[in-house]
Amino acid sequence: MFEKLTKKLNIFLKILHIKVFNKKNIKNTLYKVRCALIKSDVALTVIDSFLRLNKKKSLGSAINKDLTPGQTLIKIIFNELVNIMGKKNEKFNLLNKNLTIGMIIGLQGTGKTTSIAKLSYYLNKKTKKILVTSIDIYRPAAITQLEVLIKKTGAHFFPSDSFNKPINIVKLAIKYAIKNSYDLLLIDTPGTLHTDQLKIKELQKISKYINPTETLLVVDSMTGQDAINSIKKFNKYFILSGLILTKLDSDTRGGIALSIKQLTKKSIKYIGTGEKIHDLQKFYPERIAKRILGMDDILSIIEKIKIQINDKDSKKLKETIKKKENFNLNDFLIQIKQIQKIEGITSLLNHFPLNKLIKKSSLYNIDKKSLIKIEAMINSMTKKEKENPNIIKGSRKKRISLGSGITRQEINIYLKQFENIKKIMNQITKKRPNKIFQHIKNYFIK
Repeated sequence: MFEKLTKKLNIFLKILHIKVFNKKNIKNTLYKVRCALIKSDVALTVIDSFLRLNKKKSLGSAINKDLTPGQTLIKIIFNELVNIMGKKNEKFNLLNKNLTIGMIIGLQGTGKTTSIAKLSYYLNKKTKKILVTSIDIYRPAAITQLEVLIKKTGAHFFPSDSFNKPINIVKLAIKYAIKNSYDLLLIDTPGTLHTDQLKIKELQKISKYINPTETLLVVDSMTGQDAINSIKKFNKYFILSGLILTKLDSDTRGGIALSIKQLTKKSIKYIGTGEKIHDLQKFYPERIAKRILGMDDILSIIEKIKIQINDKDSKKLKETIKKKENFNLNDFLIQIKQIQKIEGITSLLNHFPLNKLIKKSSLYNIDKKSLIKIEAMINSMTKKEKENPNIIKGSRKKRISLGSGITRQEINIYLKQFENIKKIMNQITKKRPNKIFQHIKNYFIK
């Protein structure tokens, strides 16, 4: 999702290393961003507004002493990306006591029928009883298609046919939903061109009758800037509560997601990311901004890295390695604690040119639960055992197991992992490549 946009904006990894914050490099950087956004199908008015705000905030921004100029600039750009997409996720509005009615509209071919099934599946986890019906009498196959899809969702389907009028189907469905204590009724409508006045008036009449809590417009992301025109037209005829953006798994440039909120004042509530029934996600502007930047975890680490890495412990470990002293379990515990403080360690390490030996080591592949167990294991050892792991045999393992709550088999595995790390640390001492934590710290902190 957003792969093309991400590739075009991968200049941000280079921006991280900007050492001087001045008008020239800000101008050059924002020019590259502008080119990337244009190629990604973002509306020109949105691009101009976006860059104008970034330039203003960049030039007027005081450099955070804990961040490099490059990091400061990225943080500003990231915040503006989030702002133009709407700042926060807009939830589906479910009424507490009364029946909630949702009306799904859109152009034909946008994935509307599939989207309502996906939405049913998604909301079924949060809502007790969901009823779905179709008033698309103009395309009988649509009714059958929806019925088949709804069977996979856990929701219920209210039957309809092409011989009945849409308004009558709606009335019957509402009556049935109330009688059987449904919490939510979702109505699939015919695919409608915004120029088809007969269908538009029919849907307006139905909308006025049911007064839906949610009116969601389904938009095909592959249509690019044409999607903006259709949103504006539908917004003229209906009171839209939000949008579902489909086909974001396809060869789309993704820029439309950056344009919608600012140009239409409507929020994207959900995004379709595949053809399967579970391929619907909430639209989170912050997550999308991180994906666009290609920096899923790095932005959060920029915020936290200064307090996460303990200078005292890092210095101690560095001195131990430098002096070629025996790398013991005390040193290993320092590493474990450092890794525990950094979320997404694997994703993080992928951004650094680390020694291949480190990437192949068991430390690189230890999961979060194992880190907690390893710490518990080491804390259950005596001072002598921590400094000389070789003495940990049968009776000692039994005592450590009882003290830490982990099995003797796990203790054997973790001690073996320690031995692997010890070998790696010895090679780091000899070959002098970048140290893991020192390299991470230097990369992010001025």
